[in-house]
Amino acid sequence: MRYFGLMEVHGQKNSDDYCWVLGLRNSHDKTFPAGIVAGASVFVCDNLSFSGEVKFARKHTRFINRDLPQLTERAIGLLMAKWHHQDQRIEAYKTAEITDTEAHDFIIRATDVNVCSNRLIPAILHEWREPRHDAFEPRNVWSLFNSFTEALKDGNLAELPKRTEALHGLLDVAVGLN
Repeated sequence: MRYFGLMEVHGQKNSDDYCWVLGLRNSHDKTFPAGIVAGASVFVCDNLSFSGEVKFARKHTRFINRDLPQLTERAIGLLMAKWHHQDQRIEAYKTAEITDTEAHDFIIRATDVNVCSNRLIPAILHEWREPRHDAFEPRNVWSLFNSFTEALKDGNLAELPKRTEALHGLLDVAVGLN
């Protein structure tokens, strides 16, 4: 009667170290709206928690069958624009080199804007200094971003999309994308 799911979407991009993520949910018993979430960090749970950088939902009302095709077209158009922006963002992160001193400053500024708590600073620093994935060894903003996301996995997953958006806001300014 209900379903939830996550999907990785591998588009026409040059890199395989990230992908777009799409979350879906629906209920044939109409207990919650049909919905799609998308972004770099999405959360879909059977407790009805449903969040991401982009979110579309439609209640199961009388005209849902009439409205869904138009809503889906609009959603896909907006998602493609968002994903294109995400590809540009990640490319900018990868080309922006960063020193240890600058990384340490970003980590402290990130705690100031509630991207992470003080207790996660050691985990973020560890991932920055000794990344568990070879792809994140270059000293660039992309590697710092991934240091945060590795550490944030151990926190409150429902807060992850909001924290990721705040982190993007901080890092986007650093690479000139604001």
